[in-house]
Amino acid sequence: MNTEANGTLAQVAQISQQLQALQRRVDQLESVEAIRALRARYHMLVNEDQGPRLHELFAEDASVIYNGRPEVFGREAIRSFFENFPVQYARQFIHQHEVSVDGDTGTGQSYLDGRPVHGGKSFYVVGRFDDTYVRIDGRWLFKKVVLTVHYMVEAAEHWEALLPVKKNAEAA
Repeated sequence: MNTEANGTLAQVAQISQQLQALQRRVDQLESVEAIRALRARYHMLVNEDQGPRLHELFAEDASVIYNGRPEVFGREAIRSFFENFPVQYARQFIHQHEVSVDGDTGTGQSYLDGRPVHGGKSFYVVGRFDDTYVRIDGRWLFKKVVLTVHYMVEAAEHWEALLPVKKNAEAA
């Protein structure tokens, strides 16, 4: 084989390696963005008073731990957990969502700034979500969600009557 052919084969091999590296980087970036969209969707459902639909964002074998409550295992149990959650309405805002991805799994942390209504009273809540994610059939889902509440205090000014709420009872 001549030198020119060897040079061409080496270039093809180098381009192939570069292409594979670019594909890995694109997958990494797309995965991080998909996971951030998953976390955003979670809070969009809460903010639109569709909390009972949150289970749709979880893997079949997922789990949830909310601020020291017993761990809930499986999508159907998660459905029941959110359908029966004691907070009537909430508006939630997420900050500093950091995500790490390794193939078809990932982890993330984000901070919660929330405005729940509980027992007919308005509250401020601040906490942190620690998540584990899994990609199944190309779709990123929650594998585990742990919420740690740093504090929850009653608000001096109440807004429970001001929320534009889509009341689930009216829809039923």
